[in-house]
Amino acid sequence: MRKLSLLLLLLVLVLSVSLGQSYKYGYAGPFPDTAKFKLPGGVVNGGIAIDPAGKVWIQTYGGATDSFPSGYKTGAIYVFDKNGNQVSFSPILKLTGKTELGVTVTDTLDGSGYGLKVDPTDGNILSVKWSSRLWKIDYKTGNGIRRIQTPIVGTTSLAGAGVDQFGEIFLAPVLPGFPVIILNPDFTPAGNVTPVIGDYGRSIEVSADGNDVYTPRFGILKTYIFHSDNGSLGPYALKDSIFLGGSVESIAIHPKTKYVWASTDRRSTGPWTPNSYYAYDPVTKAVVDSFNVAVWDKSSTGPLPRGIAFSPTGDTVFVGHFDVATLPPVVMFIKNKTVNVDREEGQVPDGYTLSQNYPNPFNPSTQIRFTITETATTTLKVYDMMGREVATLVNEALAPGAYNVKFDAKSLSSGTYVYVLTSGGNRLMNKMLLLK
Repeated sequence: MRKLSLLLLLLVLVLSVSLGQSYKYGYAGPFPDTAKFKLPGGVVNGGIAIDPAGKVWIQTYGGATDSFPSGYKTGAIYVFDKNGNQVSFSPILKLTGKTELGVTVTDTLDGSGYGLKVDPTDGNILSVKWSSRLWKIDYKTGNGIRRIQTPIVGTTSLAGAGVDQFGEIFLAPVLPGFPVIILNPDFTPAGNVTPVIGDYGRSIEVSADGNDVYTPRFGILKTYIFHSDNGSLGPYALKDSIFLGGSVESIAIHPKTKYVWASTDRRSTGPWTPNSYYAYDPVTKAVVDSFNVAVWDKSSTGPLPRGIAFSPTGDTVFVGHFDVATLPPVVMFIKNKTVNVDREEGQVPDGYTLSQNYPNPFNPSTQIRFTITETATTTLKVYDMMGREVATLVNEALAPGAYNVKFDAKSLSSGTYVYVLTSGGNRLMNKMLLLK
């Protein structure tokens, strides 16, 4: 059965990649809205997950003061609906469940959160806590199900968790000199990916079939790929290193495209931009997409991105950072909606032009006209006055001609926006005013 499942999964992966799905993302603001709720502690350490019902789970990184018991500092887990409202069982301050030996235990969620992950077999949440505790939590009720203490013997610091389609759990240490291990769904030992891994890392991810294990090690600015043709049955061998020069502290696989998304921070070298997320295509071995979290750039030292999680459809992505409590700890990006580009028949362009939008000022929609003289990949993007991308109106190969694009800004606030046309090595820009 397992071999058949692996073959079917491989077919699905090949088809999904061959479809060439595009998921360009645009900034959608902090989550939850900081005007409604300020996450205690103000930072996360890998602690973001979206369950099958669309609820957003955020695990705080210690130091927050909660009311259980009075004045006790916990690394609580907060759970929100899609509108940013806490659900009935949030915050989660303690968990009760069975250990891997069948003994019932209760933990107060003291210390710090090290990461969240969704188990695809049942939708439940895997939570890595300080002191090397791994919990499984019922995503419907917030109740504890199962716990294991110190799965990697000798270290109390885990670099998050990865889980394959069979519910097998992959754990890496933060510190060098310890193994990357595999647990069965019941938390019993299942083997090793590698007996020892070097340098420091804070995250881990695994392909659905369990064949490829991605282990970023930010101290040496590379992400290892360990491969096994037999998934968790092994043996694994070091296959490749990617994101060379990138200081990667969070990583996740897109549920539809299967691209491997990873963060880069201020310690990165080479082509990587701080506070950015890049998509690596494991088939072509190329970086095919990216977005920058401009709202985090306010810090002179720069935050460290440590958290990424996709919605089940992949249309929404949540990212979190560590160590700058004055900045939004978690922000949301959404897939840019496709905009129809109307070509004006019979028009012969005599140059690259970007006309003033009409009407201007506008509320809530306006038309933008442009012309191009060569067939080329053309983008038309809209930015706010802080330089944050708010919409991608065009991103495709266009033939020479004159084009009209409708821009609907009903979800944006009043203010001045800049729209930028890029095509054939040319870059033009203009301003427009939204008045509501």
